[in-house]
Amino acid sequence: MNEDLKREIEALRQEIERHNVLYYQLANPEIPDYEYDQLVRRLQELERQLDEAERSDSPVEKVGSDLSPGAKVITHRQRMYSLDNAYSLSELDQFLFRVTADLATETGWCAELKIDGFSINLFYNNGLLEYATTRGDGLEGEDVTANVRTIASIPQTINFRSTIEIRGEIYIPVEDFVKLNESRLANEEKPFANPRNAAAGSIKLKSSEEVKQRHLSAVFYSVGYADNLPVHSQSELLNWLQELGFPTSGKHLLCHSAEQIHGYCQQWENQRYSLPYEIDGVVVKVDDFNLQKRLGFTAKSPKWAVAYKFKPEEKETRLLEVQYQVGRTGAVTPVAILEPVYISGSTVSRATLHNEEEIRRLDLHEGDLVRIIKSGEIIPKILSVLPEKRAAEAKEIRFPASCPVCGSELNKDAEGAITYCPNTGCPAQIQRRLEHFASRNAMDITGLGESLIARLLEEKFIQTIADIYELDYQRLAQLDRLGSKSAENLKQAIEASKQRNFDRVLFALGIRYVGSITARHLAQYFGDIESLLKADRETLVNVSEVGEKIADAILGHFSIPANLELVNALRDKGLNFSYRSEQSSEILSGKTFLITGTLERHSRKEMESLIMQHGGKIVSGVSAALDYLIVGNKAGSKLEKARKIPSIRLISEDDLLTLLEQT
Repeated sequence: MNEDLKREIEALRQEIERHNVLYYQLANPEIPDYEYDQLVRRLQELERQLDEAERSDSPVEKVGSDLSPGAKVITHRQRMYSLDNAYSLSELDQFLFRVTADLATETGWCAELKIDGFSINLFYNNGLLEYATTRGDGLEGEDVTANVRTIASIPQTINFRSTIEIRGEIYIPVEDFVKLNESRLANEEKPFANPRNAAAGSIKLKSSEEVKQRHLSAVFYSVGYADNLPVHSQSELLNWLQELGFPTSGKHLLCHSAEQIHGYCQQWENQRYSLPYEIDGVVVKVDDFNLQKRLGFTAKSPKWAVAYKFKPEEKETRLLEVQYQVGRTGAVTPVAILEPVYISGSTVSRATLHNEEEIRRLDLHEGDLVRIIKSGEIIPKILSVLPEKRAAEAKEIRFPASCPVCGSELNKDAEGAITYCPNTGCPAQIQRRLEHFASRNAMDITGLGESLIARLLEEKFIQTIADIYELDYQRLAQLDRLGSKSAENLKQAIEASKQRNFDRVLFALGIRYVGSITARHLAQYFGDIESLLKADRETLVNVSEVGEKIADAILGHFSIPANLELVNALRDKGLNFSYRSEQSSEILSGKTFLITGTLERHSRKEMESLIMQHGGKIVSGVSAALDYLIVGNKAGSKLEKARKIPSIRLISEDDLLTLLEQT
């Protein structure tokens, strides 16, 4: 395998893993389903050149995990899988042909609506709901029992005494979703991108009372583990679930030909917005459970089912203007302001244009009629313009040469893709930097959000990040709609932020390309800000997760006097610029570890945390620098690579725990 192919595979794997975290864990996807699936398909195409062991650790072989760090998890009695997708009727026909050929017999097909919600698993024993879990990583799910009990449509008891897992989707009805977003906007909170994200975010809320106010509902369509299941096909199961009191879509169809399946798919693609909930496709399953068992599963998906995904809806509307937003690093992003149009279940009036190149590619002119989509029902996007309908005198839209906020001359980054305002004193940058500093993954100052920061800047309470720690709370309490209680709560949150560890402070400074993980590696490596400031480029690139690009960004950031002044000011205010180790012993000090496969007693994150608490270091790949490979169930290609390096010791989870218990 050549180096270019290796690099592309690794880059795609990292990108897909990043999008998995955004989609499953954070309920905040950046790209539509279709674009994500194209990344997966490209990776699958490249990985066909690898052997089976090298493919086993690929994200395309795994179910995306929604597990939150530190959450209580419960192992599924039977594994939960995800579905393969078909984006055209011809791809759907290929699936039907392949299954029929594998079975060597004709079969019935159950076609049902694909609700765009959040997967849930309910476990009943002796007719009582004992617990509810998310899909998690497919093997174990996050315990959300208390929140699920607030959903009125989910029965707490059923007339079935054997143990059984009932599976379906949690969703927010479209009408309630619109009201929820209106409420969030009124409170100056960020609206949810779509109902699926809202459901995913709601089911994990800490307050069950707040969950109840979200008006969640559910649809059920399958079982996992089941004793004495009284039905033998998918169509029978859906009817039986309804008899037990579980809500189903009630719109499934037992089909006996591709033509029937096509008709069902086309019917609901046309009628999807008539439903009270969002659907993004149709699921087609082999109806007979015995035939399903014969077909089995891949590492990720059932071989007897496929999701036919609907094409994104397209609409025509008019471009009113292009506005330009300035971020905390000075990046200038163009945003299209559109004549409002209802598309894919919601009204759209804005679409991100990404950069100057996108404006040129589209050849945008003032007042253009444009075709837009909400690709994957998430992000409004301009597909194309209609130049034949353009007014003769329409002016071409040109990216500004100066900052729309402060007037400074704009610059391009090294790659020429992003345009920046170089003025660090630009009001828009100050606002965004303050928002980043106070954000949850940085200093986590509860209550200091976008709207309050804007108000504090406007009222001259603050001008820089350091001013946060010099607020006049008595004066603050006199502001309209704030009051003494809110001022006191903010004071406590700001004081609490002084206890954050050095890595959080470093991330909060907003150094370009330095994310929270890189900040932790830097803090652990250098220990304090003085050592970091003394580091040269060669030293920086020796740090895990730091390459030449990040090293240059760090050196550039601290070469600016104002940034050094901020560090000194924050240190004077009591912030922590020395890293506090969370180690409880040094038994693993100087040793490097890597985990492959699924552990039985700990999640991977828990085991990594345990290793670091005892002085060990986690590395990202197998090499001669690795000391120990912890081998779990279904170990992947890392195990094969490690066996070829004599210096690497292969140990089990219990081996490591035994070692730690002896200390």
